[in-house]
Amino acid sequence: MKLGISGQALGDVKNFREIVQIGKKYDIFNYEIWTCNAGVENDYAKADAAELKRIIADEGIQIDCVTLGAAFDQESCRQPDKYVSLLMAALDFAKELDAKIVNHYCYFISMSEIPDFRRMEKFWARPMDYAQQLGIPLALENEAHDSTRTPENMAAIMKHFDHPFFKTNYDAVNYFHASCEGFPASYEILRPYIGYVHLKNACLYRPDAKQPEDHRGAPMSGHYSPAPIQYAPLPDGAVNIPGLLTHLQEDDVYHGTCTLEPHTTPEFVEDFYRRESQWLRQLGFFKD
Repeated sequence: MKLGISGQALGDVKNFREIVQIGKKYDIFNYEIWTCNAGVENDYAKADAAELKRIIADEGIQIDCVTLGAAFDQESCRQPDKYVSLLMAALDFAKELDAKIVNHYCYFISMSEIPDFRRMEKFWARPMDYAQQLGIPLALENEAHDSTRTPENMAAIMKHFDHPFFKTNYDAVNYFHASCEGFPASYEILRPYIGYVHLKNACLYRPDAKQPEDHRGAPMSGHYSPAPIQYAPLPDGAVNIPGLLTHLQEDDVYHGTCTLEPHTTPEFVEDFYRRESQWLRQLGFFKD
């Protein structure tokens, strides 16, 4: 496995070359990009890959993942055909950049507690087959406020589609955000379906604990709703990240990039990268 960072955290305040130069300070050479890193909004068909290819060559880095966040845009999800074109454009862009996976979301596609499989099929069936044609899997990321909120729901979605190029992006803390056990239960339920991994951490918000407001997130769903989630650097959160990484290695189920995804304000992002990368390497992960 390799350690990577997401271009989203600083994508609104820095260009992608600047983000890469920050990551390289911490010996990180693997990256996830969002449309903000490509200079467009939702539609990779409008993006020019030339500058990203120059950065790849100049900086000696790899873009491992192309992420489409259009499921959070209600307008993009009004018509399945429109969303399908956006997801297929993300796959084309990934192919052009030699990225290994396309990360995407459910949100406005199906927000109910019970997954709307019929609606999902309209949005994802064609892109799944196109993903297989290009050889680039799709990874569906779990979120706390849509139909992917529980590991059981995500497993049901994976079983329903049963497609070799449709996997899940396993984000243990997003399950914690939904008041679920991020590890080990969620990992054990989803182990056969993991195609990508995000790393962050969080804990419960406690009003009298003087927790930094800059690291506070959206309300939790499930048992702890409506209290907000309190994000934290990897060593300081409630989810057992070393246990997760140990099992990923011992179980030999995932060999891709584990991407740091700090949820904080831009001025604290580099502090997260510094502390988290040093801590993970001190524990013996990501030695290369």
